[in-house]
Amino acid sequence: MSSLIDKVPAAQAWLEDAFKRCSDEAYGSFVSAVLWTAQKDSTGELIVPVDPIELVRKINTSPFILLNNHDPGKPAGQVLESAYFESEEAECFVVAVLGYYAGGDASTFEELGLEINEEISLPTNLPTFPSDCCIVVATDPREVDEEWLGRVTSSAPIAVERVELSHNAAESAQELIIVGLAFVALVWNPFVKSFASEAGKDTYRLVNSWIKKLCEELSDRMNPVLDIHTHQKGCQVSFLLRGNDRSMHFKAHEELSGAAMKAAELIDRMKSRGTPAQQLVYEFDKETLRWFPSYAILFNNKIITSNTALIALEQIPRGLSLGISRKDMPPKR
Repeated sequence: MSSLIDKVPAAQAWLEDAFKRCSDEAYGSFVSAVLWTAQKDSTGELIVPVDPIELVRKINTSPFILLNNHDPGKPAGQVLESAYFESEEAECFVVAVLGYYAGGDASTFEELGLEINEEISLPTNLPTFPSDCCIVVATDPREVDEEWLGRVTSSAPIAVERVELSHNAAESAQELIIVGLAFVALVWNPFVKSFASEAGKDTYRLVNSWIKKLCEELSDRMNPVLDIHTHQKGCQVSFLLRGNDRSMHFKAHEELSGAAMKAAELIDRMKSRGTPAQQLVYEFDKETLRWFPSYAILFNNKIITSNTALIALEQIPRGLSLGISRKDMPPKR
């Protein structure tokens, strides 16, 4: 793809200026990359089916996280800024500057004195379930078939909005399934006795049952990665569940409410220390059968991890991918 950049002096000049702006210690290195071209597949469809102008706008408004093989549990860095160009031969492309975390100023939760294993009481009362809340399910159709997706979404107790993802990778080793929910839906548990109003009381229980059923349905997939995606106090939070072990998934579902409460507490603690997080990712450990915070990305772009080996340079593959949706996700709640 560098040949495209070589053909356009304006792109070379833009990159030279962009690299001069790269001085953030959060990253260990900076490289250039072509994120989008008008290249089409054998069916005549764009390989990356997005509007390039809109892609540039989004990246320049809020940097995209760069993932190893579009796995939300394997952060490699961020797409920092981008620009659209066209060659004299009418070849259109989007060029960007990437910042890799490896070699940068990374810390662990332990080094920052953030307690991640402290026991927290489950809530016994909840606010009214949001009347406008829906479930957002996002998948790449090349990874997850319509029959399975239709079966899962048809049993949802509230409205479902489906988003089609497009991972700019030739093939994938896993099937990413993103499920977006309001944070309050995750903290419901059988011990909740009080609600702000009776309206929506049963919805909490029904949504919780649907999540359990979803976890059960993962056993029919080959190598699924479920990303339960939500927001809490300005921070994007993900709970990642891997594989198709049904008994492990039931345990993960059982522990999800407690994990959500711990995530809320961790977000508060990080903010009180002057290091607010914009993203926090939890994973379920198949050995300990517990949820744990895998990493957090701060608003100053630094990454905090459970283990700095997570972003070790030798673990970064040659093929990086960027998950792109054909449409925007719903607004943060």
